[in-house]
Amino acid sequence: MPHPIVANLQLIYVSDIARSTAFYQRLFAAAPVFVSPQYVAFAGSGDALFALWAGSPPDHHAAPRGEIGIMLPNGSAVAALYARWQQDSHLNIISPLREEAYGQTCVLADPDGHLIRVCQRD
Repeated sequence: MPHPIVANLQLIYVSDIARSTAFYQRLFAAAPVFVSPQYVAFAGSGDALFALWAGSPPDHHAAPRGEIGIMLPNGSAVAALYARWQQDSHLNIISPLREEAYGQTCVLADPDGHLIRVCQRD
């Protein structure tokens, strides 16, 4: 029986690798685990990586957009992180802390407009 396939890389397309690297270092409070001129990777949970790519997107027209998720253990942890991020003028919070059907959440945008949602773990 084959081993299950596990998604262990989240990659986003960025326009300026240095700017995005600095942004995510600040956001994650962590240094990247791999750095090259077009690709930078940060450690995720387990063996997962979160990576930045400044090369051409697959279709050479527009980089795909998605939402990056940061799941925290509970609503109190989400509220605490939101309060900390409110103090950082370098962060673009586009949706303040609010209650949704799945719990506490807030959303910010990175320098390329990628949405970063913080929410409670499912």
